Amino acid sequence: MKTTLRYLFLLVFLVGCSGDDSRDDVGTECDDLIFDQFIYPEFFLRFVDASGVNLLENGSIDPETIVIEDDSGDPVSVFYTPEDENYSEALYYSLIVTMPRDSETLQGHISIDGFESIEVTFRAEQVGSPCFYYKVPIGASANGEDLEQIELPDGAGLIVILPLVEQE
Repeated sequence: MKTTLRYLFLLVFLVGCSGDDSRDDVGTECDDLIFDQFIYPEFFLRFVDASGVNLLENGSIDPETIVIEDDSGDPVSVFYTPEDENYSEALYYSLIVTMPRDSETLQGHISIDGFESIEVTFRAEQVGSPCFYYKVPIGASANGEDLEQIELPDGAGLIVILPLVEQE
């Protein structure tokens, strides 16, 4: 589905932005394209313990108890991916964090009952034309340390391995 959307956006770009020099005079008027609302960088967070066990999969963490907020204290858009036919097996038991389209960096913190709080930074970069606001995830760090990551084959998402430390 994401690959289909990517090709659709490429077609819109080639047809809509290629020969129209008037956009340079007025600024980018591509903001009104309905399609630009569908592509946001997605980070799939996999919470693991010190031995690498997925804590959502084994039931140690209830996804409803995870709080992710940006630096201003506003909640970050998240979605849980249980074992479901709508997701590839690699994404099972992850939490999807979607960055706002107008940002290349999302900083905030994660709080989970029973575990130490984590300061996180998600980074993305714009690809292609400003008409798309199409950004791809490029990395994440926690408490200033780069996190292990697995790039998804279509390049539109990134699995981030986030080790948790239990509170004492």
